[in-house]
Formats: sequence, structure tokens, C-alpha cells
Amino acid sequence: MPQRPIKRFAGPSVDTWQRIRAVFVEDWGLKLLALAITFVLWFMVSGRIAEREILVEPRLEGRPAPTFEIRDVVVSPTKIKIQGPVNRLNELDKMLLPISVEGRRESFDIWSMPLPIADRNIQPLSTINVHVTIVAGNSTARSLNTN
Repeated sequence: MPQRPIKRFAGPSVDTWQRIRAVFVEDWGLKLLALAITFVLWFMVSGRIAEREILVEPRLEGRPAPTFEIRDVVVSPTKIKIQGPVNRLNELDKMLLPISVEGRRESFDIWSMPLPIADRNIQPLSTINVHVTIVAGNSTARSLNTN
């Protein structure tokens, strides 16, 4: 089988511009294959960014002052949109929102509460408002026994 002569960098008669031109013009098939492999690897490594809506549930921490009790906890909105890599978002079903009621004696509001997300790749797209109603523990029992 006859060998074909290599013309690319053959000898001193080929000038520098012809060498550079040969690098860009020849072997289009290999260049396209390398480009395709590069895109596939880039998509696999970079991960797609998506949005997802998850449920937010309050998790009360601590106890109110003695003789006081928690009557109601309202989280608004109950679902929040988050943004991040698809593989991380698929792992989340709900988010627990820690709310400290330690030693509290009266109702309170928390406006624009940030979500406690440990993963820096996941970003919340809004904030949460929380209202906690705390009442005296025996107030309902006294009102029932006054008749």
C-alpha cells in the first residue's frame, strides 16, 4: 500500500503562514469530534440550573415561658421557589424552618426570614414571613370554668 506524503510541515520551503493555515484547515473530522466531546463534557460537568417549588414547614425550637403555650404558627407562603442544580433540587422535598420560641411570653412576627440552606449552590428566590401566636396557658381553662 503506497504511503501518501505528509505535506503539512514538510521542509523549509513551506513558510510559517502555510503551516498555521494547515493547522486550521486540515483534519475537519477530528476537530468536529473534539468539539462534540468538549460540549458533552461541559454539559455533564456544569449541571443544569432549574427552579423548583418546595414546601416550608416550621420547626419550633425551645419552649415558651412557663404558663405560656403556642397556639398557632403561620408561615406565609407555605411553598417557596428555589433555584439550583437539578441534581441537588431533586434531593429536596421540604425545608424545615427553625423558629426559636425559647422564653417567649407574647406573639411575634418575623418578616422576610431567610431560609437556612446549607448548600451554597441552592438559592431561594423569595423570603418567608412567620407569625407565632403565644397565649397564657390557662386562659382557655379559666374561661370554660366561669359558668
